[in-house]
Amino acid sequence: MRPLLCPTLVGRAAELDALTAAWDAAAHDAGSAVLITGEAGVGKSRMVAELRSRCAADGGVALIGRAVDTATPLPFRPLAEVLLAAERAGVVTDDADVRPFRPALDALLPERVDEPSGTSILQVAEGFLRVCRGIGRRRGAVAVVLEDLHWADAETTAVLDYLADNVGGEPVLLVATARPDLDRPAVGALLAAVDRRSVVRLHLGRLSAAQTVEMARLCLADAPAEVVQFVTERAEGLPFFVEELLTGLQDGPGRPGAVAPVTFAHSVRGRAASLPPAHQDLLVDAALVGRQLDLDLLAVIGGGDRPLVDEMVTGAQAAGLLTDDEWGVRFRHSLTRDVLIAGLRPPERTTRARQALTALREHAPGIAGDERLGAAADLAEWAGDGPGATALLLQAALAALRQGALMTAESALQRARRLTPGGPDDLAAAELLLEVLALAGRVDEAFQLGADVVERLDPALDPGGRRRATAHLAMARCAVADTDWALATHHLALARTDAPDVLARVTTLQAVVALGEYRHADSAVLAAAAVAAAESADADLLCEALMVHGRCTLLSDLEVAEAAFTRAARVAHDAGLAHREARALAELSTVAINRAQEPRRLPEARALAQACGAPETEAVAEQHLVLAAWNRDDAAAMCQHAGSAIAIARRYRLGMLLPSALILLACGHAIRGEADAMEAALAEAVPLIADDPTQRAAVHAQARGSCALARDDVDTAAEELAIGLAIARSSRTGPMPMLGMAVLMAAIDGTDPAPASADLRAMGYHVMRPLHGLLQVADAVRAGRAGAADTAAALFAEGMQELATQAFMRALCWRHVAPSAAADGWGQPVAWLQAAHPIFVGRGLAEPAAAVLTLERRLSAGRSAGGLTTREREVLQLVAEGMPNRSIASRLYLSPRTVEKHVERLLAKTGSANRAQLATYALRNPELSL
Repeated sequence: MRPLLCPTLVGRAAELDALTAAWDAAAHDAGSAVLITGEAGVGKSRMVAELRSRCAADGGVALIGRAVDTATPLPFRPLAEVLLAAERAGVVTDDADVRPFRPALDALLPERVDEPSGTSILQVAEGFLRVCRGIGRRRGAVAVVLEDLHWADAETTAVLDYLADNVGGEPVLLVATARPDLDRPAVGALLAAVDRRSVVRLHLGRLSAAQTVEMARLCLADAPAEVVQFVTERAEGLPFFVEELLTGLQDGPGRPGAVAPVTFAHSVRGRAASLPPAHQDLLVDAALVGRQLDLDLLAVIGGGDRPLVDEMVTGAQAAGLLTDDEWGVRFRHSLTRDVLIAGLRPPERTTRARQALTALREHAPGIAGDERLGAAADLAEWAGDGPGATALLLQAALAALRQGALMTAESALQRARRLTPGGPDDLAAAELLLEVLALAGRVDEAFQLGADVVERLDPALDPGGRRRATAHLAMARCAVADTDWALATHHLALARTDAPDVLARVTTLQAVVALGEYRHADSAVLAAAAVAAAESADADLLCEALMVHGRCTLLSDLEVAEAAFTRAARVAHDAGLAHREARALAELSTVAINRAQEPRRLPEARALAQACGAPETEAVAEQHLVLAAWNRDDAAAMCQHAGSAIAIARRYRLGMLLPSALILLACGHAIRGEADAMEAALAEAVPLIADDPTQRAAVHAQARGSCALARDDVDTAAEELAIGLAIARSSRTGPMPMLGMAVLMAAIDGTDPAPASADLRAMGYHVMRPLHGLLQVADAVRAGRAGAADTAAALFAEGMQELATQAFMRALCWRHVAPSAAADGWGQPVAWLQAAHPIFVGRGLAEPAAAVLTLERRLSAGRSAGGLTTREREVLQLVAEGMPNRSIASRLYLSPRTVEKHVERLLAKTGSANRAQLATYALRNPELSL
């Protein structure tokens, strides 16, 4: 009996044309992602076969990977198969842009992972894409086909999601196949990608009756009419069933069996029954172990007779039950395996599963991390060995964790807990699941599970307290991630143990909590203790403690912070921890930025992050370069680096780094007065920042406040800056220079700057030189208003020195302080305005340039008749016209508070009791009008 295969694809012309067009586009660097859907047997694999033929004809390459039906799938299995296929085909080379991601790609292969990799799914995805890009560029194009993804693990679908979003512009065609009728999480994820339009869906429906007849005649040209009719009536429009039924009917028409679709099940059973009994037993054992056959394992199950296994394979292939491809021998279709297992009575399945599990353990005792681990767990469960299945699932979860596959680890642990509820193995699974949930940021679930774990861990089970401490440490990490400092402190206090590594981690988190609560002195002490505790731990933990120490001292002692970051970089370098070294160098740059110095090692940090595949650190480095550009007053560089950070954050989906980069871009546009471009960036950023107070304050103070000042919209600037300052003072945000400008503008408007300045200094913000300089200028305004002219001049000079590299900030200070200083009689307001004018002109800021010219002319005119200054005469004239203070302020480019002071002095100088008498005074003295 030989399997009958249709020589021509029937009824799929439109779908094949679409798939071919996608392949042709990929050959012109216009890659795309295609999802082929359809029920079992509808011809998805045949479509893939046609694509592979086209690829071969065009000189391209097609790489295939498959997901398999196991209760606990191996993480990244389809992707690992693609990479192995590429290696076997000799199309993989050591591309420079792939090297940084090689550790992440090695994590796809369990046999190459000895320790937890710390690899993120996005690193795997980007590394995989770069491998495919390299192959496509060398071979014209590459088709990456991932079959049966309805059985895929969550990590594989996450990678596919990333690839679909980023494959455009690459010589890569990504094709996935799936059954949409199955209620599996992977199916929902794939269809969601279709809804987002990042994936094109080609759905294969059943063949019509006419198409079924055409296919049957193409398969068997001399088939009698009654055979064609029989197949057409019973194949139900499914191409695979057409071929299977014709294969089974070569010796005569069959009759219905017992499993739907009955004709297919009858055909499979009939062909299996045609094999010798010993071959039938081996075939059923193979079905229990999985779709892919391990011939050596089957020989062990069958009593060590490998020739018998080879004979069975030959016979089953001839019967159309097995096929042999580049991946080895496997069942021709998963439904074939299902029919064979369904034919077993429960007691027989239990016995056979037990025998197969025993053979598997003897054949592969070190199966941890191997794909057979999932099969072994399935066999143990079928065999009624709940504890054995749980132990295997715990091994599978640990293997998944080593690969960074948190979702697969969670699935295995949840299944393990269902098998042995309440027992010791359940507790072990719960502890590991708590770690997984904490790493995944699943805060509420982690707290709920953690409480149960701690309650069950009595001293007899945990004599040294390490397990309880580890559980509390996991919950403390969740509380820190949720910025619930009180809850974090509670769990850290309960994480008592003498284990040095746990102690170091506890102390490190305590320092982070203290920093979050703005207890700077406590955080510095705790961070130093964490470093001391980590000295005997591994280099990675020591680096983490050193970087926390640097962050905790950044707003109190820049020298100590600098030493901590420098040592962290050195320890990481000596230990070969490139990602830690890159992050330490990026953190080190914040010291220079706070000093208003050029961060010379920041480009090195960015280059190292690129080289080691650390996109988050690369994006952070770009953002720090934006801050450095702000320090040197380079708006163009700000926009350039912010754009780079945005591109990285988008590609790698880096959470809050995207809105923060968008806000930095808005700030770059803001200091050029480009309101529309600024608001466009903020329109995307604001919905993403949720309730983050630092980002909210930056939107108002650093972006909109700066832009309003660049356009000389004083009222809007004062309003936006005040909002930002209020957020910072109530929520203790991160420091930003324009908070100092908020205090200054309020001081110019008559508000005492001392309380706000004291708050910002208490939070350590004055360590940032530009912010400190603006606070000093605010103090100068306060001193001048109090009549301390010399003190005001000295404070002003010191503040402006802190702003030495920032011409725009200096010009704003000159422009807005000059009227107040002139009114209070201190400083050199005319000279300041003359210095500000060319800065505004050079930046193309017409409104403040015009304002300083007007102010300069008025202040230069000096005093005149009646002992009134030119400015006082202007105010008197407008009061006489009936204008209120706010309107006068707008007309004269002054703050309402400054106008108020002028009115007070006019009342005193003219002896008037109120504004009406001032107006009368002006009418009686027309020589005072301008």
